[in-house]
Amino acid sequence: MEINEIKNIKPWNDKDNPIKVNSIRYNHDFSLLSLGTSQGYRVFLTSDLKLTHEVTEANINFGDILTAMVYYKASLVFLLPKKTNEKYSNKELIIFDDFYQTILAKFKDKKEGFINFGLSKTTLFIIAISKIIVIELFTFKVIQIIEKINSNNKLISFNYLDYLAYTFLESKKEVNINIYHNMNYKLISKTNKKISIPFDFIQIIDISPTGNYIGIVSIFGNKIHIYETQTCKLKECIFTGPNVQTLDKMCFSEIKPNYILLVRNDYKIYIYKIEKTENDKCICDKYSDNIMLSGDLNQEEDNGGFLGFITKPFKNNDIKEIHAFAEYNGRLMFADFDRTKHKEFFVIKYCGLFNIYHFIKKKTGKISPQLSVQWI
Repeated sequence: MEINEIKNIKPWNDKDNPIKVNSIRYNHDFSLLSLGTSQGYRVFLTSDLKLTHEVTEANINFGDILTAMVYYKASLVFLLPKKTNEKYSNKELIIFDDFYQTILAKFKDKKEGFINFGLSKTTLFIIAISKIIVIELFTFKVIQIIEKINSNNKLISFNYLDYLAYTFLESKKEVNINIYHNMNYKLISKTNKKISIPFDFIQIIDISPTGNYIGIVSIFGNKIHIYETQTCKLKECIFTGPNVQTLDKMCFSEIKPNYILLVRNDYKIYIYKIEKTENDKCICDKYSDNIMLSGDLNQEEDNGGFLGFITKPFKNNDIKEIHAFAEYNGRLMFADFDRTKHKEFFVIKYCGLFNIYHFIKKKTGKISPQLSVQWI
């Protein structure tokens, strides 16, 4: 996609006829954010959230799009229609050429609707209701169908380097990792790895952008195991407190020192520094779930802070560095590390406010906003 910055643009969303944003997705070099909306798709520069080009009639006519993603900075945009789309089926993935304004190809499934997709340099992962379809991108050849997978989106993870992680419905305590090796845009081999975990149920699986680590979160959301993907050895255990936590997202920073970011209930954010666990032992298992469920040792929270509320994580001497705060003045739609500056992260709220924060300081609450843009 040709990136032509539009200067002095008007707000892209009409207040009288607002466009609903269904999803936000990075491109491969993290320079663009693609939005799936109720009226086609939109593409913004990550740096300042300006539209990359004028919106066309063909763009809008796609209707309700669940997920959109640009392939690097090419003109190819991958589009997954929403179930409510009146023109296109959610059983098809559309590849649209934004430059020539034409549909290049569609991948269809007669039986199942698609709920998500992942896109690496050479491989396309289509997530259906009960299976994952692995496709060689430039030949459109199906190279693998993984059936009876857990259809929860949080339990399937992929990155842009051909790593795929998932669980089967009948195997609740085992995480599978597939690594696809490509040469000249063709699949040459595949490596399978398995990680047995001590949790009875899992809430989230996430692979780091570089593929070095995989994070696995317990069903209660308070115990996090981080494994090295190549060795499947335990790298870090984190216990985040005795309360049950419904986590909406987990993501890794990709350079050292490594951090993980957790989004809880669409408004709380926790950032932890990853440290190597001594002797590869699990330290979070010394905390009893029975204590957590009894309601004892609840987390303390204090008023104040630049967002109106700074939250104190449960005290755990094993965690070397913690940042935590809450955005009670608006639910979060998207949160991730800034993949270009690495020492910052940004959040996008449902109201359309885009904020970038710096988090070098080690004390809770010492997070300073660097940029704030109203973009919707």
